[in-house]
Amino acid sequence: MPDRKKQPKITTLQSFNYESIPVKYLSNSIPYYVMNACSQDVIKIDFLFNAGESYSENPMVPEIVNALINSGTKFSTSAQIAEKLDFYGAFLELSIGKHTSQITLYTLNKFFKETLSVVDELIFGAVFPKDEIDIYLQNELQKYYISRQKTNVISQELFYETIFGSKHPYGRKISEIDFNKPDYNKITEFYTKYYTPDNLTIVISGRVSDKHISYFEKLIGSKPLQNFDIIKPQYNSVNKKPEQLKKQIDEAVQTSVIIGNKTINRLHPDFYNLNITTIILGGYFGSRLMKNIREEKAYAYGIHSRIRSFINDGVLLISTQSGKDVYLKAIDEIYKELNILRTTYVSKEELNRVQNYLTGSIALLFDGVFEISDSLLSLIPYGLNLDYYREFFNTIKKISPEIIKETAEKYLKEDIMTEVAVGAI
Repeated sequence: MPDRKKQPKITTLQSFNYESIPVKYLSNSIPYYVMNACSQDVIKIDFLFNAGESYSENPMVPEIVNALINSGTKFSTSAQIAEKLDFYGAFLELSIGKHTSQITLYTLNKFFKETLSVVDELIFGAVFPKDEIDIYLQNELQKYYISRQKTNVISQELFYETIFGSKHPYGRKISEIDFNKPDYNKITEFYTKYYTPDNLTIVISGRVSDKHISYFEKLIGSKPLQNFDIIKPQYNSVNKKPEQLKKQIDEAVQTSVIIGNKTINRLHPDFYNLNITTIILGGYFGSRLMKNIREEKAYAYGIHSRIRSFINDGVLLISTQSGKDVYLKAIDEIYKELNILRTTYVSKEELNRVQNYLTGSIALLFDGVFEISDSLLSLIPYGLNLDYYREFFNTIKKISPEIIKETAEKYLKEDIMTEVAVGAI
């Protein structure tokens, strides 16, 4: 037994040699990945489709299809589907992003066949009853009204619209009219076009046996392909000049601030270095922005900087919420910290702290087979594998104060930043 009176020895991760998961193919050429590493009799199956919000002019259409994929089939109602999954101790998670939609099944090994058959039916035989769509839209409209009172929601919408333009899928926003006039035919057409075996990648993780793969091959591998390429939407990104925008929200007690710009995504060779630099700036609780604006100045409860990667672009975001009387001071301090990163070298002590934080964060991404599958799923749309994290780990270990300063000089210039303030102005 450990001696609880003594602090455990602190160690840092020195190497990261996790091997990539090779892609395999079912008989009908559907790509899939298998991660067999779990002590519990549980399996997680992720069905990933290239059917995100950017694949439709109306972002509500892909969202409705993903959210209501389990609303019924030709043979089962939504209640019957839910009852079957509940009976077998299984459950579904549904999620959607800009480029992909995801259906995730968690099931016990002993009921693998039964639950997979239910999910197979709802994925490839879904129907979308009008009453289910109407109820969903009514509920989402209420959430939309509530979100209109949140300054952080409005500031994000305004920021992305300013960066990319209102017609770009990364910049467009949902309006009230999108909830009131659903086009039922477009919903069905979107499902028919994009929820096909041709457009599917599968990740199976947990305690997986050859019997499970054999049944999977029998059920999913027998699906006929339509043999046509899914054309990914292409959008021209407009290089807009940086702007300073303010929007007053009546009765708001705080001001939401976002400072940032369009930048590189994770496919760019500089992305690792920029990610690390952004973490130093405001990516963890001991970051420079947190120390300055939260701890020393008390201008905000929290502040964060991060890089958000999309398939075609990336975005740098520095975001916080501050009081009406101090938000301008908070903005000044943000630019001050950007300037310090561009003009001075990071100390060895601070760099070592950030390196330990980041290597530990990578270790958490691999702390269990389901976490590993989630890490892989985030990379598949980019055509990447788990090698990405090994390369990131090596970059963290090798990065120097000189590289960080050079990266900041290149990507964190004040004159390329767009500034948005929404709330109590």
